Amino acid sequence: MDEPTSRAERRAHSRGRSRVWVIAGGALVAVIAIALGAVLLSSGGGDESSNASKVPPVTVAKTNVTLAAGDVSADSVGAPVTVSPEVVKATIDSIGTYLKVATVDPLRSAKPAADLSAVFNQAALARVIGVDRSALVDEGLPQVAGELDVVATPVAITGLGDQDGKLALLTASINLDITGTVKSAAKGAKTDPLHIVRTGSFVFTPDANGAWKVSAYSIDVNRAGGGIDAPTSTTAATAATTGTAR
Repeated sequence: MDEPTSRAERRAHSRGRSRVWVIAGGALVAVIAIALGAVLLSSGGGDESSNASKVPPVTVAKTNVTLAAGDVSADSVGAPVTVSPEVVKATIDSIGTYLKVATVDPLRSAKPAADLSAVFNQAALARVIGVDRSALVDEGLPQVAGELDVVATPVAITGLGDQDGKLALLTASINLDITGTVKSAAKGAKTDPLHIVRTGSFVFTPDANGAWKVSAYSIDVNRAGGGIDAPTSTTAATAATTGTAR
């Protein structure tokens, strides 16, 4: 079996590319602006947390991957805040669900992705299942019949607190290097392994029930090999949407 190429080489030979930048919700925009201003002016408290070590890694069925939390930190415009182990676990669990529903299951079954409403809030989900679907979901690709490996960089989590000293949102890094052995189109035929690299970040905010869901994201995806036909290059960009801050 040939030695696998390096990640740098894989990126250099990637043939499919799509980038999505989304920030949904006026309240989210307002909180981000306040928090970033506080960090730049050093007017708020900060806290470095070791909660990552308190959260066990998450495995994803039908693939060789372990998702783990990396550095966990928090800044606040008011009283200092921390990202609790419970919130860290919910974040890693959500990313694991996303990986399974949006990537693993479609690649294994060659069927459309299932419901992602457990991961994304209503505003973000509308874009994920609509204009940004090709960047967030791995559908319509060669079916993976053999090994499916994911190299997942530990997820860095940064929380932002509001003026009341409450955790208002958090960002989680996304860095997934996915390689799969595809099902050959003809007996004895050989194809290069399917290769997908997805990087960026998810922004999580609590919904009305207190569940942390992705309300914004910035994602870059590269796809190559596995019998993918002509190379493509697609970029999708959106400005922050407006809304009523609560």
